[in-house]
Amino acid sequence: MGEPDSAFRSWVDTPTSSPLTATRIVVRGWCYHRQGGRVTALRARLGRRIVPGFYGCARPDVLQAFGEAGGETSGFEIALVLPARPCTCVLEATLGDGAWHAVRTLELTPPAHQRWRERLRWLRFWTDAWRGRPAGWARLSADEQQFLLAWVRHRGWLNIGEFNQYPPRAVTPEQFPGTRLTAEALPKLTVVTPSFNQAAFLEATMRSVLDQPGVRIDYIVQDGGSTDGSAALLQRYAHRLKHAESARDAGQADALFRGFAHTECGPDDVMAYLNSDDVLMPGAARFVAEFFARHPEIDAVYGHRVLIDDDDREIGRWYTPRRACDNLLLQDLIPQETLFWRRRVWDRVGGIDTSFHFALDWDLLLRFAATGAKIARLPWFLASFRVHAQQKTQAWMQGVGVAEMDRLRTRSLGRPPLADEVQASMHRAQFDSALVCALHQKGWRA
Repeated sequence: MGEPDSAFRSWVDTPTSSPLTATRIVVRGWCYHRQGGRVTALRARLGRRIVPGFYGCARPDVLQAFGEAGGETSGFEIALVLPARPCTCVLEATLGDGAWHAVRTLELTPPAHQRWRERLRWLRFWTDAWRGRPAGWARLSADEQQFLLAWVRHRGWLNIGEFNQYPPRAVTPEQFPGTRLTAEALPKLTVVTPSFNQAAFLEATMRSVLDQPGVRIDYIVQDGGSTDGSAALLQRYAHRLKHAESARDAGQADALFRGFAHTECGPDDVMAYLNSDDVLMPGAARFVAEFFARHPEIDAVYGHRVLIDDDDREIGRWYTPRRACDNLLLQDLIPQETLFWRRRVWDRVGGIDTSFHFALDWDLLLRFAATGAKIARLPWFLASFRVHAQQKTQAWMQGVGVAEMDRLRTRSLGRPPLADEVQASMHRAQFDSALVCALHQKGWRA
């Protein structure tokens, strides 16, 4: 194959040594062209087999170390299935001109194993995985789990945690099942929107609720005394609102407490809140109300979310993992804007805890679950979450958010959470979400 091309600077972070502990591994590192040529792709060659890699990961450490153009996005990862014998892995890069250049060579020695037993082990795993059974994931080594996460990322299935998945495009509306019941036969919905200085998005949020067809909705908007024109917007829509107020409050939780105080509904009716930069999917309210009508035992439901930008364009989709693969005690992956619950369970737990400012929806869900509430996951896209620079989710995460989430984990577990168990639980949920995405692309709702 020849010597590595000296025009490239590269490094391999993992694996760090050989022999290896698994036959499925992830090769991670960085590579860039020293004369400023733009690397467009990176791959691995194992004999005659070529495995494409994922190139372009941010590497600020490389830029800081060498100060050369191309280093800042020089990261790569390649998910490899190794043969049953020691092998030579050649990493190759291209500048987009069609030529591939060897940049580094690795000598890899996989662990000794019986091929048929290994195949049976992975067959058992995939049988569990596609069916949403978490036991298979727990039987894998850490290296094998990392391989699977890289594998689904390369196929474009990994979605939770990825905010800008593709260039902006028009939102594809959800295709909900046909309706069967009249509006009068459905439970009534009460939706509250807390808002503060969100006039740029508030009207779109309001219209997404008010324009829901075939269902009775009491809509309440509780504004925190905005100075950006929100009050005038509320006046314009006052005739269509159950209640609207613009007055100073103590934050989002307090606004919700005030808004829900105007609720007039029975114990089996449905409640929800929608933040002032998010929107409901057309037809979602009717679909949710009919599901509740046909399942009187269900206390709460949630679904998938679409990601949108400032201009209401779709930039990604998050598929909620199946419930067996998602540990609510360790993380909250239930999109708040898709959550609906019955009045009876709200009254049972005492409503919103106003001591929370970030994780108030997770706290509410945990208290629902602690009382034995029956919560159903609906594999439909019920709402859109807006990604923008001023949103609370991103601005508060590292400060208030982390502290509140650790507070909830400690309360749920009876002890402080271990970082490794939180990460392991998240990885399992992300992998299952990726499989749900793959199945959805094939036309199956899992």
